[in-house]
Amino acid sequence: MRLRITFEAPRLPILYRHRFIALIKEVLSRSAPLYKESLYPEDGAHSKKVKPFTFSLILPPQRTVKKERFTIDEGVEIEDTVFYFPPNSLISLFISSCDYQFMVNLYNGLIEMGEFNFNEDITLKLNRVFMLNEHNITTDEVTFKTNAPVLIEDKEGKPLLPLNSAPSFDDHFNAIHDRILKDIRGEGLYREIEFYPVRLKKQVVKHTLKGFRERTGKPYMTLTCFEGCFKLKGDPRDLHLLYQIGIGLRTGQGFGMVETV
Repeated sequence: MRLRITFEAPRLPILYRHRFIALIKEVLSRSAPLYKESLYPEDGAHSKKVKPFTFSLILPPQRTVKKERFTIDEGVEIEDTVFYFPPNSLISLFISSCDYQFMVNLYNGLIEMGEFNFNEDITLKLNRVFMLNEHNITTDEVTFKTNAPVLIEDKEGKPLLPLNSAPSFDDHFNAIHDRILKDIRGEGLYREIEFYPVRLKKQVVKHTLKGFRERTGKPYMTLTCFEGCFKLKGDPRDLHLLYQIGIGLRTGQGFGMVETV
C-alpha cells in the first residue's frame, strides 16, 4: 500500500527525517496507541526492530536555499541549509508499507491531527491524503529507481557502495535483507538476490536522531548512500516485499524507498 500526503509549509531544514518519524509516532499515538507502542516502545526495547514501512519526501522544485540557524530538536540548534518555498507550495510525503493495519491507523490519525509542529518556527498543515496504486511484482527480475537514498553498511557500520564493485557488497546486501525479512514475516529470503547497477551515484546524507546525539554529543551523522536505478533478480515474493518496505538499512527513517521502472 502507498500513500501520498501533502502539507503546506513555508520552509524546511535539510535535517528533516527525524521530525517526520516524530510525525508518524504522533499520528499513531492518536489513532492506535497500542499499535504505536508495539512499533515504538516507550522503554526503548526493540528499538532496532524493523519497521514495516518506508517514506520519502519531495520538495517544491521552485525552492530557494539559505544558510541559517534552526532548531534540530529539544533546543539543539545548528547552522545549515534551509529550503524556502513559494507561497501556496506543497511538500509531498510518500509512505509505503506491507502492513494494512499501519496504513489504516496512519490515515485515520492524519485526518484527526490536521497539522504538526515541525519545530518551534514551522508548522506542517495537512492538505490532502491520496491512496496510490501499487505495482504487483510477479517476475524474478525488476528494475527500481530510488525515491530515497539506499544505505548498505557492513557489521562495523562501514558504508558499502555497488559503484566500485566491492566484492563484499552482494554478501552484505543479502545478509541485511535476509535479516529484515525474518523480522517482518518470520522467514528470510526465499532466494539469494542478485544486484545489477544500472545508473547509480553516491549520495551523502545528513541525518539525526535523539539517541545518536545523546551517545556521541554530535548534532548529526553523515551516511554514505547511493541513489539512481538498479536491477534486482530474486524470488518475486522477496522483491515485492522489499518494494513495499524499502531496500537497505534505516528504511523506517526515510531511506530506501523505491519505485518500479
